[in-house]
Amino acid sequence: MRFASSVTASPKVAQAIEELLAPLDARVTTGAVDLALLFATPHFDDELAEVVDRVAAKLPGAVLLGCTAEGTIGVDRELERIPSISLLAASLPDVLIRPFHMRQNQLEAAETALDWERIVGVAAESSPTFVAFGDPFSVDVHAAVEQINEFFPKAPLVGGVASGGRKPRGNRLIVNGEIIEEGLVGVSMTGRMEVKTVVSQGCRPIGKSYVITKGDRNIIHELGGRPALEQLQHTLTTLSEEDEQLARQSLFVGRAIDEYKGRFGRGDFLIHNIVGADRKSGAIGMAGLARVGATIQFHVRDAQSADEDLRAMLVPLASADVQGAMLFGCNGRGTHMWPTPGHDVGVLREVLGDVPVAGFFCGGEFGPIGGKNFIHGFTASIALFREP
Repeated sequence: MRFASSVTASPKVAQAIEELLAPLDARVTTGAVDLALLFATPHFDDELAEVVDRVAAKLPGAVLLGCTAEGTIGVDRELERIPSISLLAASLPDVLIRPFHMRQNQLEAAETALDWERIVGVAAESSPTFVAFGDPFSVDVHAAVEQINEFFPKAPLVGGVASGGRKPRGNRLIVNGEIIEEGLVGVSMTGRMEVKTVVSQGCRPIGKSYVITKGDRNIIHELGGRPALEQLQHTLTTLSEEDEQLARQSLFVGRAIDEYKGRFGRGDFLIHNIVGADRKSGAIGMAGLARVGATIQFHVRDAQSADEDLRAMLVPLASADVQGAMLFGCNGRGTHMWPTPGHDVGVLREVLGDVPVAGFFCGGEFGPIGGKNFIHGFTASIALFREP
């Protein structure tokens, strides 16, 4: 198992292709590369076919997968709001890689596990890992993620929503060297590899956890038998002045994936936005299901919390001998969250060493929490590959 990554910020396609392909030979045998991920900003839309053809010629045995994006990530750089392309090449000799492309009509017609197996080329019993990229204007990515959870339980899904276009047919998806403008593209991978996933939602918990004792759809009426807003106000009174101020500016609800756990920590909560509160009834609205019996805890997010969360999740893997990494970050991270570019990829390489890595800034990130896949926001979703 060998990986190589490269990135270019050259606006001229000929030079960009050269800078993208030249570094590969130092790390991989290009004729033995099995999977290549390619991400490009919309600046290269008119020349994307040339880029794809040159990469495919350099890596003739590889399944080529990718999309266009608002910004790209590669090696040790995060490139935002400028022309850029990133590439990850992986030699996975004992891994079976099957590319797939799903359109909306196929998604709507896929009602059984067998329907999905025909599309993605793999059965749930083979314990696949999925990497996928979706166009939000042409396919219901939320429904696709939900069906993967249903028909491939425990199978991790990483990747994200293409962010290169802001209107229908504005994104470009790449699968098996073909450029298309709609649907969901991806690969299923099975065989001799180990994939560790890290989903850093950039939040930290405040106060204590509560059980929803009365809820309706996305409305939390009561927490622990008391009005939800009353419990929130009580939580705020227990905080330091600094945290209370942060909570009033950037407050979220974390819903425990497994409420039967005795103690909760990082990675146990799915983070939801708070969408409103009613002082008269004491209810709180959240961007998620307020199921009675679920455990929630209030969270805050800022640059420091996001940095601490990512480091805390990566440090336990520092000695894992990671061979390569895929990094899918929210387009609200980067310099929208930190004053200088390159934060997430910098922390990854600081903790894990000189690991080949590539990815892009997404319009929503795919990643598993508690054994179930979700579409996240403001998240860094990372897949780390190593020998089993």
